[in-house]
Amino acid sequence: MFIGIDDTDSERGLCTTYLAAVLMDRLQPLGEIVGRPRLIRLNPCARFKTRGNAALAFHIESNRADEVKDTALKTLLQLSDFSGANTNPGLVIADEVTDEMAAFYRRAVTEILEIDEARGLLDEEGVWYRGFKKGRGLIGALAAVGADLPDFTYELIAYRERQRWGRPRRIDRASVWRADALTYPRTWDSVDHHNDRIVFAPHSADPVLFGIRGSDIPAIEEAFQCIESEPVERSVLFQTNQGTDAHILEGPIGQVRDSQSYRLRGTVTEPARPIAGGHLFFPLEKSSERINCAAFEPTKNFRSTIRELAPGDELEVFGSVRDGTLNLEKINILHLSERKSLAAPPCPLCGKRMESAGRGQGYRCRRCKTRATGPVSQSTPCRLEPGYYEVPPCARRHLSKPLVRMDGERVHPSR
Repeated sequence: MFIGIDDTDSERGLCTTYLAAVLMDRLQPLGEIVGRPRLIRLNPCARFKTRGNAALAFHIESNRADEVKDTALKTLLQLSDFSGANTNPGLVIADEVTDEMAAFYRRAVTEILEIDEARGLLDEEGVWYRGFKKGRGLIGALAAVGADLPDFTYELIAYRERQRWGRPRRIDRASVWRADALTYPRTWDSVDHHNDRIVFAPHSADPVLFGIRGSDIPAIEEAFQCIESEPVERSVLFQTNQGTDAHILEGPIGQVRDSQSYRLRGTVTEPARPIAGGHLFFPLEKSSERINCAAFEPTKNFRSTIRELAPGDELEVFGSVRDGTLNLEKINILHLSERKSLAAPPCPLCGKRMESAGRGQGYRCRRCKTRATGPVSQSTPCRLEPGYYEVPPCARRHLSKPLVRMDGERVHPSR
C-alpha cells in the first residue's frame, strides 16, 4: 500500500512530516515500511498552501489493509490542526502507483490543480481516500503517492519533544557552523554565510527542531551527530524532490503563465530599476517578447549581482511568474556586453587625462595647453563573469536547485 498525506498543519502548529513519522511508527506492528518515506514539495506558487507546500508518502507492505487504513485515519484525526482556516487534510491509500498518478504529480509540481481533479482521478483508479473540510489535501496526498523522482535529494528532520512545542528552540549555534564546515557541499542550506544566519531551523510552533538537507547520506548523518541541541524525540531521513528544479518549465517569454515557474532566455534591455523597499526590476527581451524580472529585498546580496547587469547582457533566468513578473531564483549569464563609460579625454601630447575647463567649456591640459570639446567613451571592468548566480540560502525556495548540485557548469555559489 502507498500512503499519501497532505494539508494537516497550519500556520499555528503541527506538521505533516511529523504526522507521517508518527504514523510509520504506529504501523510497524502491521507490516514493513519499504524504502524511504518521501517528502514532496509541490508548486511553490500555490495560493492555498501550508508553510512549505509539502506532502508526504511512504510504501508499506501489509496483509492487514483494514487495520492500516484505520490506524492512518485515527492518526490523521489526532495530529491535524482542524482549526486552521486553510487546513484541509487529505489521506490517500493506493494499492499501486499508476502512470496516471505519476502524471498527476508532474502537474501538481508545475501547475495549479483543482480538488475535483484529484477526486476524479482517485475515483477512476478505485483508490481509497478520505478528505476533510474542503479536502484540498487530496491534491498533495495523491501527488506524493504518484511522485516519480528522476532526480532527488535527502532531508533528515529532527523533531522536538512534545512538551517543548511552542517554546524557543535550543540549538547550539557554534555546533551548526561546525557541522556545515565538516559536510558542505555534501549538505547545504544549514547556514547562510553572507547573512550570518542559521537557516535550517523554523521559528514557528511546529514540532520540527531542524532539517539537514544534502545529497550524501553519510554526510547528513555526520552533520546530525555534530549538532548540539535540546533532546530529539525522533528523526526521519526523507527522500525528496527538494533542490531539483522539478518546478521549472521551459518556454518562450510570450507563453508564460502566472503561478508557474520557468527557465527563460533573453537579453537585458535596461539597467535594473530600484523601487521603495529595496526591490529591483529589469526587463528581459527576446524576439520582441518581453518580461519584467524581479529581485526582491529578501534575496539580500543576490541583488548586488542584479545591479551589475547591463543592456546587452544575455541571460537565462529561473523563477516563478506572478502578476506577469518573474521572481528570480537564479540566473545564468551567457554573455556579458561591453561596459562603457564617459571619461575625460587624454592629452594627445603627454597622454595624461585632461581636466574640466569649466561648465560647458570642454576639457584642457594645464601642462600642454591642449583642449578637447567633450568626454570620450572607454571600456570599464565588470565584476561579473559568465555562469550561474543564485539567491542566498535564507531566500531559497525548497525546490530550487542550489548551485553546489550543478556539476559541469560554471557556478558562483552564494557563499
